[in-house]
Amino acid sequence: MNNITKVLALAVFILIFPSSVFADSNTGTQDKLIGSAFKVLARGFVAVTDMDKLKEENARKIEKMDEGKFHKRYAKIYKVIKGLPLAVRSTYGISENMSKEDAIMNIKLMDKDKAYEVIDAVPDKLIADEFRAYLRNKKEQVKNSNIVVQINGFWNSMFKAKKKTR
Repeated sequence: MNNITKVLALAVFILIFPSSVFADSNTGTQDKLIGSAFKVLARGFVAVTDMDKLKEENARKIEKMDEGKFHKRYAKIYKVIKGLPLAVRSTYGISENMSKEDAIMNIKLMDKDKAYEVIDAVPDKLIADEFRAYLRNKKEQVKNSNIVVQINGFWNSMFKAKKKTR
């Protein structure tokens, strides 16, 4: 097992069993490790993704949405992304009332370097809080699934949320 695999395996264990690892630790450390683990996974996703294809698909989906549907979906996503640092929200024009046109423009201007910048700017506490909320909401489902299914489920829900904001 190479070092990268060992680090990812440890990150997965920490994500799935944080109370086992941090029973007496302060929450800040737990948030940092959960956030860091997901940032590594997000950076890995960006590294292997065809950004042009992803941008085209997501821009097309938003273009096809009527204004009402877009704003309804964006309102759900905004509850999460409003926790991004002010600098990131300002750079990408993220506000409670972002227009479809602005969302599409953000998608079209995104590249891998900008994606890494946004990933790095997301506060660890925001990621950890979303992960804990996901686990609470899916508690019964998570109990009956294996670790890979749990991580994939959370990752997919986060990725779907990101797609909807673009």
